[in-house]
Amino acid sequence: MPYILNTENDRQAMLRAIDIESAEKLFSFIPASIKAKEYLLDKGCSEFSALQKIKAQAAKNTTVNEKKSFLGAGWYDHYVPAAVFDIISKPQFLTAYTPYQPECSQGILQAIYEYQTYMCLLTGMDVSNASLFDGASALAESVLMGLRIAKKNKVLVLKGINPQYENVLSTYLGGTTYIIEEVKTIESAISKLDDETACFVFQTPDFFGVINEPDEVISECKKYGIITVNVVNPVSLGILKTPGERDVDIACGEGQPLGAGLNYGGPGFGFMTANIKYVRQMPGRIVGKTLDLDGKTAYCLTLQTREQHIRREKATSNICSNQSLNAITAGVYLALMGSDGLSNVANICYDRAHYLYNRLGEIKDVRFSVKGEFLNEFVWNVKDAFDVLACMSDKGVYAGYLLGNDYPDMKDSVLTCCTEKNSKADIDFFVNKLKEVLDGV
Repeated sequence: MPYILNTENDRQAMLRAIDIESAEKLFSFIPASIKAKEYLLDKGCSEFSALQKIKAQAAKNTTVNEKKSFLGAGWYDHYVPAAVFDIISKPQFLTAYTPYQPECSQGILQAIYEYQTYMCLLTGMDVSNASLFDGASALAESVLMGLRIAKKNKVLVLKGINPQYENVLSTYLGGTTYIIEEVKTIESAISKLDDETACFVFQTPDFFGVINEPDEVISECKKYGIITVNVVNPVSLGILKTPGERDVDIACGEGQPLGAGLNYGGPGFGFMTANIKYVRQMPGRIVGKTLDLDGKTAYCLTLQTREQHIRREKATSNICSNQSLNAITAGVYLALMGSDGLSNVANICYDRAHYLYNRLGEIKDVRFSVKGEFLNEFVWNVKDAFDVLACMSDKGVYAGYLLGNDYPDMKDSVLTCCTEKNSKADIDFFVNKLKEVLDGV
């Protein structure tokens, strides 16, 4: 009979082992406002009763479908064509088994191969892996890849990387001798390049929405043998210069905008594409296309650099969760949209965001502290921003993301985003409600 850890003595032994006084202390980092005051379900309640209670609890949520949402900050509310869900819901795709083993079906392998092809076309790069867990881990794995290639010690990061990505990168490199150094401007980045620098990391559009143009830095990096890593919003590539056109070495990011929907904040998937000469340093797995003994098209796992498949000391990563279903979703989305459709989406996002920016500029209490060209996301400032956003929510508008959550010196700054789902009427509604809030109506 299996031993089950369920006694008070067991719990106390585990707490002593990690030097924590109590279970309450262990979970003290969870804000009191979101802790359950009581157990939702009674012991032994019926299935019907449990379902009713869960539905009632879920009904307390307010979704972006019930209010006009202008939230972004790395997770974007794009329209997902109905055909996407219909296709990926087929049982052939909805396997519970992670599709990385050699015995994987030809259909799944082909779908992943198509995803890789689309990502290479989208980013202008030579090779794509079969996806990663999320955008943050994609950046961390890209930097590790760059460190292996360059065999140097320092990572130079241009300010504006998604703060969650920065935290994950710091966690990955924590406890090592690698150095992460942030630079605030492109000019200071150039002055910091040296023979000890392994990677230069930049994001465009960056977390504040600004479109960086670091081509001069990239050119200088080539002189030092520095690997360039570009974090990118995939939808922006419908109209902006691709990483391939910028001549970067590795491109990565979050694939959620490509047909995944919001899903209460997850899951999404991470993507990584690179120059072909670095393919053997790429983590994860890559599906290739070949011919079988009968001359028919066949798909197979061409490269598997995971520690499960090769000698551990030769492995480039031990990543397992690569979110294949979401990657396949992106492939379906891109196939349906085509290059013209994606460009159209990006252009609409651009137009709507700039219309909102100009309308906000008409309000005397609104200021713009972050300068630079932007695609569909920008920063604006207003006194008592926390209270303003709360009032806007009460009036039916999620007006943006409060940057003070991540940057204490930007407590009155708001990051606001427009997608193709924000109509001109929605934007006018936003502005009118903001005027009401600021006028104390």
